[in-house]
Amino acid sequence: MTELEKETIVACVGAAFTGIPAMLLFWWTWRRDQERLLVLKFLNHFEKLDGGEVLSKDQQGIPHVDILIRNRSLFSVRLSAVGFKIDKKVMRVHSYRLPLRLKRNSDQSSNRPNIPDDSDPAEIRTGESLLVSITESGPDREALCKAIIEAALKRKMRAEEFVLSRRLAALVALESGKEFTSMPFGKLVWRSISEPLTSLRKRIRKLFSRSKQTVNA
Repeated sequence: MTELEKETIVACVGAAFTGIPAMLLFWWTWRRDQERLLVLKFLNHFEKLDGGEVLSKDQQGIPHVDILIRNRSLFSVRLSAVGFKIDKKVMRVHSYRLPLRLKRNSDQSSNRPNIPDDSDPAEIRTGESLLVSITESGPDREALCKAIIEAALKRKMRAEEFVLSRRLAALVALESGKEFTSMPFGKLVWRSISEPLTSLRKRIRKLFSRSKQTVNA
């Protein structure tokens, strides 16, 4: 091995060891500045008297579905809007409840160990979770149930089966404008590819159909 080859190898090894910390620093800086949420559909269950659990449902047999959000960012974020994607239909929910924040009561003589916190209930601190409860009555709930029933019938599924499936996804938007979904990443990528292709196929079919009609005329 020549001296030039030895120097080249040493230089490459040195560059590699120097580049790894730089890449880690770049990755950490990028990660630090990103809004990262874990969004899940939350289904309420009740314990049966004979053991086991049963899904909470309304009078139409539609399971009550809420949205659980966990902030995995390195900073606090603020919730702006929530909704659901029912098959391909996006529906925003306006009527929802946020849990009351509590803090330790500084008054030692009080019989209330915790008192309401004055902080913004829509703020999700880093590492914390927030359960968004969808209102059980009202126009939003009625529209949600109607959309679920229609989509379930279209897919020849039971309403409960549809709610549990990936065809019903929770949607969350932050004040920054960034959006998150409970849909798995692989399914999200597949839909982002397949839906435009399906739309393109329909347009091509319509175009050929019109062409045939023009020729026949």
